[in-house]
Amino acid sequence: MKKVTLFVSEGSEASDSVKAFLDKNDVTYELKNVTKNKDYLKELQEMKVFGTPTIFIDGKKIEGNQENKILYELGVTNDSSDDTFSFENVFKYRK
Repeated sequence: MKKVTLFVSEGSEASDSVKAFLDKNDVTYELKNVTKNKDYLKELQEMKVFGTPTIFIDGKKIEGNQENKILYELGVTNDSSDDTFSFENVFKYRK
């Protein structure tokens, strides 16, 4: 079984969506709410990740709600054809 860790924030529709997706697909995961536990926020930031939801599957990082990539990393599908997403790119272009 793959190790799955999901970092989420309170009040985030995207976080709720990824959590619901994992639950619907019977994926066992460790939930780390960065709003309720600042140690989780620090842990995420130390990995140079500054947004939620972020999921790690056996150490492979997936940022945002990318269902195809999640299924691919879980070994459920051979198709990882979701748009590449990075919080770093979102913040890079903000002024």
